[in-house]
Amino acid sequence: MIQLPRLLRLTNDGQRLATPALASGETEQWGEASWGDVVERFVRDVPLGPLHKVLDGVLNRFQAFDTNIDGALAPELHRALRLTRREAADLGLWRFLTVVARPDYVRYRWENKSWQTMRGRFLRGGTRPDSNALGRLWWIAELTHSDRDYSLTERVLRSQSLANAVFGRSFSFYRPAVAAIVEVLGVEAAEEVERSMVLLTRWLSVTPLEGLSFEQLVARLRSFRS
Repeated sequence: MIQLPRLLRLTNDGQRLATPALASGETEQWGEASWGDVVERFVRDVPLGPLHKVLDGVLNRFQAFDTNIDGALAPELHRALRLTRREAADLGLWRFLTVVARPDYVRYRWENKSWQTMRGRFLRGGTRPDSNALGRLWWIAELTHSDRDYSLTERVLRSQSLANAVFGRSFSFYRPAVAAIVEVLGVEAAEEVERSMVLLTRWLSVTPLEGLSFEQLVARLRSFRS
């Protein structure tokens, strides 16, 4: 795997490089002859050495398809890629990282059971489990860390059912809501998590989220359970 030295962004035309052959590993990595005309410079110079080191470390420590990768990688990925939210909102950079720079990580983390789903893990924006495999984790860390403290990031990613239920919904952008959900539902079964998320979503449809404290959200979630 050739480790590219600088962050670039993949243009819309470059989406054609996300192919079933890349997802399966039949095409291990595209050469510059394939991607040279579909990338652009990023808004500033961002070296990729720290990111390569982090990804190589994760691939060495965990077995393929291990869900524990997410909780271990998200904080390290966030530290390795120091981006502003405005910069990180550029989907082109995440597509460059997964399609061109490190497709091996996507294949290692996610088993290729469905091409439609796997394609999203190379190209799609957002924090859902079928979103860009690196951008998803960076944004989860961004939304849950506090200064250098990533304990909430690690806690929410310990359970895939919890992480999927939270980060498939818009209230995941409000950190007190994520903290309250982890506090109350962190060890609950997937069925209870989803039931509580449905009730919370209904309640928030008539209640302004930003005016609620962590304590208020904890009390409400506990009332749903009882």
